[in-house]
Amino acid sequence: DPLPVGAPAEVVTTDESDGDELPAPNNPKGMCMYGCCGAIGIVLLSLFLSSFQGLHATKFALTRNTATGVVNFGSSYHGGRNFIGFWNNYLEFPADLQSIEWLDGTPPSGKLTRDLSPMQVRTSDGLMVKLGLVTQYQINKEHLSDIYRTFKLDIEGYFISNLRSQIQETIAQFRATELYENRIMVADSLMKMCQDVCKGDLKGYLTCWRIDLLEVGLDQKIEDANIREQVEKQKQKTEMMIQQASLIRAESEVIVADYTRLITIVDGNATAQAYSQKQEAVANALNAEQLARAE
Repeated sequence: DPLPVGAPAEVVTTDESDGDELPAPNNPKGMCMYGCCGAIGIVLLSLFLSSFQGLHATKFALTRNTATGVVNFGSSYHGGRNFIGFWNNYLEFPADLQSIEWLDGTPPSGKLTRDLSPMQVRTSDGLMVKLGLVTQYQINKEHLSDIYRTFKLDIEGYFISNLRSQIQETIAQFRATELYENRIMVADSLMKMCQDVCKGDLKGYLTCWRIDLLEVGLDQKIEDANIREQVEKQKQKTEMMIQQASLIRAESEVIVADYTRLITIVDGNATAQAYSQKQEAVANALNAEQLARAE
């Protein structure tokens, strides 16, 4: 039938393969179909883009399925934006140096430092000392899977426990006075101990960068006794230096007297020789004069 004048013509397309009609984009059915397709495309694009997740440059990470909780141990990541899938998230580990401080006060470095109270340790001579130490370590990326299987995300707690025990055993090998008189030897022993803990107890999961003994605190009575002892030792050294100076001065006076004697002898010999030569010259002159007159 003919359409009324001014009525829009309905556009119908035909699929030549099977003769089915496809709705036109400008009719309600076509708009609904294309709208659904666009929405599905936007959702898929969003899911694809959300599969790229960023990781801070100071972090290592494994991935975990957010639905099942299964951890992927096959791949590890270090910073950047990585395609891990929108169904996964990161299990993060610190990639930079981490510090542990056994000191009074608050550390200035904030989140990068684990703040603990100074350590009370007994020395080989039975004295209890308060030590202020700082150690730095780093997680080895190639062992992330083993670290998570063994310690989850708390390897630092296990490291602190083992390190504290070994520090007590190491300091117990030194006398209290050696902790500040032989600092280099003590520092070398602490560094070797820290490296052994990381390689042995922690199976190489961590690398010990350094450990420093910064403070040695003794009981006030012991401090006063040490001060008196050092003062007495300094007095003894001063007296020994005075005695050595007196001995050197006496030896110098002996040397000066000996040289003075030698100078006197040399002067006397020179004077005698000069007088003898003068008398000989006078005698020769008189003899020559007499011979001349006789001729």
